[in-house]
Amino acid sequence: MSQKRAEQSAKRKKSNKAKHGRITAHKKQGSKLIAPMNQMKNMSPMSWMNDRLPCMLWASLLIVGMEREKSLELFRTVCSEIGNLCYEKKLSDELPKLSLFGLSQASFELQNHFIERLFSFPNVDYYLRPLALLDCLPATSMWKSKLGEPEDGDWERLAEAVATILDHQSQEATDCRWVYMLAIIYSGKYHLPTKESYRRYTDYPYYDDQKSVRPTIRSSEMTQNMPMFGTEYQDQRKVWTDAFWKECKKKTDCFFPKPETSHVEYDLIETVKRVNEGWTDLAEYYVGTDEATEIQPKREASFGFCFYSLTLALETLASSAKLLNSKFTLRALAEIYITFKFLLHKDDETLWKAYRSFGAGQAKLTALKLDEVIDTPPGYIKKEHIEGLANEDIWMEFQDIEIGNWAKLDLRKMSEQSNSKDVYDAYYTWTSTFSHAQWCAVRDTVYTVCYNPLHRLHRVPRLSPRYEDGAEADIVMLVNKILDLLDEGKHEVSLTLAIEEVEECT
Repeated sequence: MSQKRAEQSAKRKKSNKAKHGRITAHKKQGSKLIAPMNQMKNMSPMSWMNDRLPCMLWASLLIVGMEREKSLELFRTVCSEIGNLCYEKKLSDELPKLSLFGLSQASFELQNHFIERLFSFPNVDYYLRPLALLDCLPATSMWKSKLGEPEDGDWERLAEAVATILDHQSQEATDCRWVYMLAIIYSGKYHLPTKESYRRYTDYPYYDDQKSVRPTIRSSEMTQNMPMFGTEYQDQRKVWTDAFWKECKKKTDCFFPKPETSHVEYDLIETVKRVNEGWTDLAEYYVGTDEATEIQPKREASFGFCFYSLTLALETLASSAKLLNSKFTLRALAEIYITFKFLLHKDDETLWKAYRSFGAGQAKLTALKLDEVIDTPPGYIKKEHIEGLANEDIWMEFQDIEIGNWAKLDLRKMSEQSNSKDVYDAYYTWTSTFSHAQWCAVRDTVYTVCYNPLHRLHRVPRLSPRYEDGAEADIVMLVNKILDLLDEGKHEVSLTLAIEEVEECT
């Protein structure tokens, strides 16, 4: 199978076309937002890829091997004959499930009629020969008596057949699901309300608007496979489908996609130089406008936020703004901006003092833990340094320790009160998953998808971490928003950072 086909298949699987509903459509229960589909009663999750795709591989092999129109006419002929056979009195109690597992559960007479009619078409034995690769194939003797021995290239053809129908909404997957339903329709055991409804199946894909026909076919196929129609059948089929995927994994290799190339998209040296110059300009302004020597909670915190932001920007921009630490920087900058704006919005001197006192309390707590709890002090902190910070405003003996948040609010509520929820939503929520090493952040950074369709596009370690998302523009934007807050605090600094573009060679 070609790499292009594998990549297209992976992208189709990764792309989510389903409408998940708006946030407001989710129902809040405690700390959880319940998805719209999970609010429906008696819902049983089902998987096309895991449980039903392997059963329709025979149909996918024919679609891939033959021209689509020819394969559809073959299906129409076989399904009508099998369905009519089950409509007759002789097999009237039998539901014709023309899937690999369903056929293994069928009567000998139905199996015989199906296999003889199917293989009466030219080259069907060649198109279906990859099935002979499978030791776990249901009704093995029935199939292999017609298929012969597998040959070189059959694994690739099997992989292409799987790749073609991995996406349960693809045209080919819909065709396979139509095949499953068509024999049941002809058997008279699936009742349709109108002649038009009947023709949607018998005259597929040439009758009625296919934009509505295709979802109807997929829905009906899904309902015919629900557990309500027999848990024993479902359980036995699960054993076979699990065996199919395990055998494919055991007998074929992983297909590692090439790592995505990455390069710095700005003049790194000149940009870092501009940040350093910004620090110098801000420091000169601070010193030139400083008129007091006492503790100044508001002024020192305001400028401190800006210097701290410049430090984060400097270190991250100097390392391409593509490394994992760029996510941490965005999260920190978002928190700085929201905290700074909240303090300015409240305009309460006691809050500025509370912010400062909270930090000193954390320094005191760390110093005490170094004395009383931590046996081997970590190398990144020095006890004397931490005690110096804790004692700077008042002696530690008089410093209280605040265990909760200094503002008695979480950051989300602070953003709502300060009209900065847009920054919280855009730059704090998702980046926090990276700081906390939550699953999607770990998955996004260190894993990619195996492009072997026979492995169900499972996760494999990347050849190198994922670095292609540049955060430089977002970092500079957030730093500038923080610098702009100085104006709200009556400091006319007029300092703006910018990304220096790479000059093109002439």
